[in-house]
Amino acid sequence: MKYLGLAVGLLALTATACRGSSDTADAPGLDGSGAIDAMPTADAPFMTVDDGTPTRLPACTNQLGSALTQTFGRLDGFLVAIVQPGAHTCNGDTDHMHLQVRANGAVYDIAVNVGSATADDVHTMKLDLALPAWSEGWHPAVIDDYVARGIHSTAIPLEPRAQVASDLNADLATANHITIFATGYGPDGAHLVHRNGNGHDGLVVTDPLSTPSHARVFSFSTQTF
Repeated sequence: MKYLGLAVGLLALTATACRGSSDTADAPGLDGSGAIDAMPTADAPFMTVDDGTPTRLPACTNQLGSALTQTFGRLDGFLVAIVQPGAHTCNGDTDHMHLQVRANGAVYDIAVNVGSATADDVHTMKLDLALPAWSEGWHPAVIDDYVARGIHSTAIPLEPRAQVASDLNADLATANHITIFATGYGPDGAHLVHRNGNGHDGLVVTDPLSTPSHARVFSFSTQTF
C-alpha cells in the first residue's frame, strides 16, 4: 500500500460513467478563496484523537437518507457498512466498493471506483492532509482539488483492481468517523470519488478527527493533470 506524507493540506454513475477525461485546468483554493490550511507545525502540532470503536450494521441497508444534494460536497459521518465489489445487494456492482455512511441518523451510499471488470485503470495512493473540523452531515459549499494540493497524475501509481479494493479495506478496517468528498448523484448517495477537476476531486478520509488525517486519492489512466 502506497503511503506518502505531503507537506501541504488545503481546506477543502457508477461503472464506466464515472471515468473522467484529461484536464489541466488551474486549481482553485480549496475553500473558494485560495487560502491554505497548513499542515501541523510547532505552533499547531500533530494531534492524534481516538476515533472510537467502529460500529457496523449486521448487514448493509437499502433504507437510505434524503439529505444529499446533486452537487460536490463533503459528507462527515460514521462508516457503518462496506459493500464489496461484485456484490449485488445495497447498490453493489462490479466496478465499485460501496461505503454506507451514517450521518444525522440516516445512512448514505458512497460509490468508490476500484477499476473496470475488463481493465485495471484506477490509480490510487494515501497521504496526510489537514482538514476543517469534522462536523456530522452533508456540506455542499466546499472545494477540493488535487493539483491545488500539489498532487499530479504522475505521482499516483496504477494498481490492479484487487489491490485497490485491498487498500481501501485496510484503510477502513478500524474506521469509525469518516469524511468523503464526492458528488451527490441523488438525495441518498454520492459518487465520483476521484479526480474530476474544477475543484471537484473526491477523497476518502479516515481519522478525520486527528491532525493530520489520512486521505486516499483516486484517478484514472485516461487522466493527466
